[in-house]
Amino acid sequence: MDSQKRKHLIIQYSLKLKELKEGKDNFEQKGQRAHQKSRFLKTESSISIIKQPQQMQIPPVDDIISKGECKLIFLQTLSDDTGFRTFNEMMRTNSSWLTQADKLVNTLSSPLQLKNRLQFNHSQALKFKNRIEQKWGMTVKEVSDSIIQKQEQKDQYKIKLVHLKINHSDIDDIVQQHEEYSSPSLSQEIITTNLKFFWFHISISNWKPPIREGCTVTYIQNLNKCIMYGGIGNDLFKNFVTLNTQTWVWKDIGTGVGDVPLEGRFGHTATLYKQQLIIYGGEKKYNNAMKMRECYGDIRLFTQSDKTWIQLKPYGDIVEGRRNHCAEVVGKYFIVYGGINSYGKILTDVAGLNLETCKWTSFQIENQFGLEGVSDATSLAMFKSEVKMENPYFSYEWVKKKGKSFLPITTEGIYIFGGRLQNGEAINDLRIIQFGFKPIKIIKVKTKGQQPLARYSHSMNYFRQTNVIIIYGGRNDSKQGNILNDIFVLQIQQFSWSQVQQIQQLKYGKCRHSSVSIDSKILIFGGYAQHVFANADIQLLELDQNKVSKMIKDNKNNKNKDVVIHSDELINNNTLKVFKTEYYNEAEDPDLKQKKIQENEFQRLCYSNFKSFMPLPQKNHSSLVNEYKNKREQTKLDILKNQVNDLSRRNSRRTTSDFKINDK
Repeated sequence: MDSQKRKHLIIQYSLKLKELKEGKDNFEQKGQRAHQKSRFLKTESSISIIKQPQQMQIPPVDDIISKGECKLIFLQTLSDDTGFRTFNEMMRTNSSWLTQADKLVNTLSSPLQLKNRLQFNHSQALKFKNRIEQKWGMTVKEVSDSIIQKQEQKDQYKIKLVHLKINHSDIDDIVQQHEEYSSPSLSQEIITTNLKFFWFHISISNWKPPIREGCTVTYIQNLNKCIMYGGIGNDLFKNFVTLNTQTWVWKDIGTGVGDVPLEGRFGHTATLYKQQLIIYGGEKKYNNAMKMRECYGDIRLFTQSDKTWIQLKPYGDIVEGRRNHCAEVVGKYFIVYGGINSYGKILTDVAGLNLETCKWTSFQIENQFGLEGVSDATSLAMFKSEVKMENPYFSYEWVKKKGKSFLPITTEGIYIFGGRLQNGEAINDLRIIQFGFKPIKIIKVKTKGQQPLARYSHSMNYFRQTNVIIIYGGRNDSKQGNILNDIFVLQIQQFSWSQVQQIQQLKYGKCRHSSVSIDSKILIFGGYAQHVFANADIQLLELDQNKVSKMIKDNKNNKNKDVVIHSDELINNNTLKVFKTEYYNEAEDPDLKQKKIQENEFQRLCYSNFKSFMPLPQKNHSSLVNEYKNKREQTKLDILKNQVNDLSRRNSRRTTSDFKINDK
């Protein structure tokens, strides 16, 4: 029984286990079947959506790109800017895609067109990306090469310092050199704040031109001559006057030949272009009938070699005649800015004359209506080298010459300082006319340091050795002493002002004078001082700091006296030998030849070359000279003894007379 019960129980338990196993499998199969059914329904719904596109309203691709959850942005590169743009903007700006854009429709009829369009956009984006990566790689390579080159220079400099035998006295100099090498901007700022300039005069005993103001003086380097034209003094001058900086001789060369102007002028500009002077603008004589001084508007070229005038006949835009304006030559363009017209109105335009085609162009200026014009300002064309400019609106190139490096100028253009507004107020703004933009830009530069007082009718020169712009003199009517006598320098790289200490400073300031840079000196002539015209002497300002320190040592005893160099001492003077330039040919200088002929004639007539047929003295020449010196000294002693005896006799007479008066 027991065995039968056991068998029965085992059979029952085995059947129950089978039922349990079969139930679990059925439950899993049901779950899998339900999951597969749901996936099948989803695919059927998606297929039904694809099969029935006419029932869906698909938006345009631009809306999908710009308003979708996954915003698709394209990268575009242009000549002016680089940035991220949407497909719509990209299609409008890039003309190469217009043909592809015309084939595509705004409302898509099938997802296949959407796919093709996105693939096309993706390929274009990849092209732009590759171009930018190439440019980026090139710039990174250039920067890395420059950094490696600087590092090599520093390493070489350190090696040189290690090999040098350093004395204790030279340690400060080496530290200073190392500081200048490591931080040039700081050293440059220290140098400009401690500058000293030295004044001295040249007194010429020969003929000098009459005193005047409002004239122009231009330095021609290869001839070593300064050419002066125009100006007003006791008359309105129209003759050309040259100054040879080797012989220091003034010479009146007349009015010239060719298209000679009938009258003189003042307040004009004379700009050098290919060894020719461009004379433009200025004022005529006072017209009693019209009650005004009419301004010139003609352009004339003067060649100094053959003394010929050529009047240009330009065409193009109408440019108004003016005076007291700014004019510079940039490439083949003669640029004119500001000034006053015949009716006393200050002009705001910038005009350019193409010297090859002889066409005037009045340039478009950015924010021209909000920019005030100026007159009586000074200007300098500051570029790294000579400029080759086909169109002022486009970019320009530099013409590099052998043996000359680029100037260290960060902001290029025509620098304009000071001037006078329409209401007569003087300003001290620094403006820069920048080319390569359309419209061109006139920016006001924010400067640092001790800014100079507002002024007009001053002078403005550039000194390459210290990379500074030098401002001297001028006029400010709001000040009691309205003629200024100070000097300020502007460090170009940092745009920082500083005042300069003047050694042997001029007694009176100047305005409306002429100035030119010659080597390390500034030559100043003419102008108007306080209530009088300045004299016709030449003032020179030494800028080289090594020469200034030497001149200070040589003139310690002349602290209160002006340093004057006479015309007889000019040829052998060491401070003026630097005026000889690399282009100067002494054998071809006619003035120097004429002066040598005069000296030879003087030596011929001099008694030192006098020949006599009398017998020579028996004694030696040196013994005769010694006897002459002894006799001369003996006569001086005798004269002194006689004077002393006379004084003693007079004193004795006075004392005896005093005693007689007391007795009475």
